[in-house]
Amino acid sequence: MIRILAFVLVLLVTWSCSQHSSKPAAVTFHNINAKYNAIWQADRLLITLHKQLAEERTENYASELPIIAPVDSTFGITHKLEIGNLIRKASLVIDRHQNSAYVDDAYLLIAEGRMLQRDYKNAIETLKYINTLEPDKKTQSKALTLLFQIYLMQNDFESAEKTESFLLENELIGGEFQLMKAYEHQQKSEINACISLLNQVADKTKNRSDKSRLYFILGQLNERINQGGLAKQAYQNSMRQKSNYALTLRANIAYKSLDQSIPALEKLLADPKNEDQKSEIYVAMGRIYMEQKDLNQAKNAWEKATQNNPNKGELYFQLANLFAYQIQDYPRASAYFDSATISLASTHPSFTKAQKLKKDWNQYILLDSKIVQEDSLQKLAKLPLSQLENLYKQAQLKKNQRSDSIQKSQSQPQKMLATFTRRPATPEQQSFYFYNEQARIKGEQEFSMKWGIRNLEDFWNRKNKQSASMMPNVNQAIELSDATKIPDAQKSTDSLGIWLASLPTTDVKLLASNKIKEQALFDLGKYCKTQMEDNALARVPLKRLLTEFPYTSYEAEALYLSYLSAENKQAKTYFRTQLFDRFPDSIYKLTILKLETGALTDSKEQQAEKAYEAAYLLFKSNAFSEALQACQQMRVNFPGSKSEDKIVFLSALCQAGLKNPTEYLKILKQFVQLFPLSPLKAEAEARINAIPKNN
Repeated sequence: MIRILAFVLVLLVTWSCSQHSSKPAAVTFHNINAKYNAIWQADRLLITLHKQLAEERTENYASELPIIAPVDSTFGITHKLEIGNLIRKASLVIDRHQNSAYVDDAYLLIAEGRMLQRDYKNAIETLKYINTLEPDKKTQSKALTLLFQIYLMQNDFESAEKTESFLLENELIGGEFQLMKAYEHQQKSEINACISLLNQVADKTKNRSDKSRLYFILGQLNERINQGGLAKQAYQNSMRQKSNYALTLRANIAYKSLDQSIPALEKLLADPKNEDQKSEIYVAMGRIYMEQKDLNQAKNAWEKATQNNPNKGELYFQLANLFAYQIQDYPRASAYFDSATISLASTHPSFTKAQKLKKDWNQYILLDSKIVQEDSLQKLAKLPLSQLENLYKQAQLKKNQRSDSIQKSQSQPQKMLATFTRRPATPEQQSFYFYNEQARIKGEQEFSMKWGIRNLEDFWNRKNKQSASMMPNVNQAIELSDATKIPDAQKSTDSLGIWLASLPTTDVKLLASNKIKEQALFDLGKYCKTQMEDNALARVPLKRLLTEFPYTSYEAEALYLSYLSAENKQAKTYFRTQLFDRFPDSIYKLTILKLETGALTDSKEQQAEKAYEAAYLLFKSNAFSEALQACQQMRVNFPGSKSEDKIVFLSALCQAGLKNPTEYLKILKQFVQLFPLSPLKAEAEARINAIPKNN
């Protein structure tokens, strides 16, 4: 009998605690178990994870800090187990306590776990689902605020606006929403609105670390709008919190930078506590020197800043811009852009720009070096032979002195050992020839002593450079015959004779050198204008091209590019007049007319279409001259019309009908260049490929 009563009692307790029961006893049981067991444990895990996120976060103080710090992509991997436990604990409420009042809180915890994993898609779905559960206002407000935050982090401003409207309509705006709204203004570059909201939020924030960070951002924002006084005040407020030394030091550096106090920054450099932060101080000093137009001091400071700096990429990028646009040392600018692309992370906002600038400046240096080389060779060719011999001997003497110093250093192994004791070479550097600078220089010296200075070419080791096997074509034979004009004393196989033979000392060689220089000047000017979009850089080679080669085959396009790159109206008028007078039928003249007139009206477009139909009928009746004249007139009367590609193509066909293959090919090539999206492009390219190469 006692056993039966005990069994019935257990059944009653179990039935009353069912998660599907709505009885007060069952609901109370599950509420207590949910809140003080799974929810409590999950909440503790979330607090710990947020604390670890703040501690492990690496701030980039060189750039403007985001108000909402992003979650690092590695955080979810590093703390996979803890985040998994958080989600598992919260899921227990959903699995075992469905009738409790904390199911919506469990979903909220799961969503925050997904955010720490950067699984924004599932986090959004979870937060949206919470809104369907009819949660209490506090939970609903927090869930929708987090949803608003995720949309902002993904730059989905349209969805964020809809979420904001729902929050306002249902009076769910909480304290955290102001911070999110300030973040939205920051992302949209609405700085004044952002500063206004952030001031309110920072004053109310209780956590000293968060408060210090928000004040630091306020200082950066005020600096951005040139409010130096307000920025200094914000940096002072950040320093007063004394939350962590790294942030306090950055605020101190920023404060002293606004005062442009080099002595104060030098005092920070002398402090042993700032040994690891010296690079940041040098960066600030470099900016002050830049504002004071002291470019050399700025360069020196920034070069020192690259030592032991985790943000080397940004410094290399600043140095590259300094050398490119201020000091105008283009080879060093190109080298620093190379270093910037290597050091910058692919997610950095300047990475894409640095990649493009690296490509642009490398191409610029390549083209410019051709011009410099030909200029140098032509200048040397004008010198008397005796002076050339002296120059060569001086160069050889310097090289021999360098070789002697290397040999001396190699004969003193103890001194070299002392040098390498401080910074030993890696095993890879010791084993691979080209990583060993001493071995490479020694090899170069041994080679030059045995063979002399040799060009990189076929048969470089032949003693008789004038053998029949080295004259595969007539042009090389002409060049070799030119070399016979060198005095007999120099017609030897030594490096001096080879060097003298490379100089443009004859008309044939000078013509070839000028051709290389002409091509390089045009390519450089066009590249600077069309790819680098730098008018000032483009004007220099284009001006040289038109001055030194007044009858260049690139004159029409060079005048057009000079017109586009001109710095004032007077210069534009000059190049426009030159182009219109010298090349009245040029496609570039018509392009300028198109730029000046803008889009045609509908009535003008109709007139252009009718004129084209009339010209096409003339072409079909074999009246090629009349059709060509009509096309030229149409391009003048209706520049930039929708029928322009058809008009140009018809012009090419008319030239073919008139049996002018040169003009026919020229217009087809211009067509492909000017109308890359035209449906006639494929036919134009096919016609170009069908033309015999000798035409």
